[in-house]
Amino acid sequence: MPKSIRNIKILIVEDDKDICELYSTAFMREGFKVLKAMEGKSAIEKYQQKNPDIMLLDIMMPGVDGYAVLKEVRKQHSKYVPVIMLTNLDMGHFNRHETVDNVDDYLIKSNYTPSEIVERTKEIMRLNKIL
Repeated sequence: MPKSIRNIKILIVEDDKDICELYSTAFMREGFKVLKAMEGKSAIEKYQQKNPDIMLLDIMMPGVDGYAVLKEVRKQHSKYVPVIMLTNLDMGHFNRHETVDNVDDYLIKSNYTPSEIVERTKEIMRLNKIL
């Protein structure tokens, strides 16, 4: 059963503090509950503890990168959580990596405004019957 936006938790995983705040603000203005992680290890912990409904995931991060986070998220079989890869890497790099199964969308940061990312995220949630 679809949820109200006020009940949807989005986990934003982004190591650039300014970009993370920019996206967080855009989602909070729409009424989402926003969880933030600045690196992969804390993203995995927040995913497991807070049970987000959807995740925006950067690829290039120090330590545990987005590929490793995605691999860990997909090990959890109790609930499918849509993942939108949000990066500045081109699609060619993304397609060559073997651990990126079941990604719901791939957005290059510089091609979208925060409000466009919010709208695309809503589309993904509607497709997954979350919204």
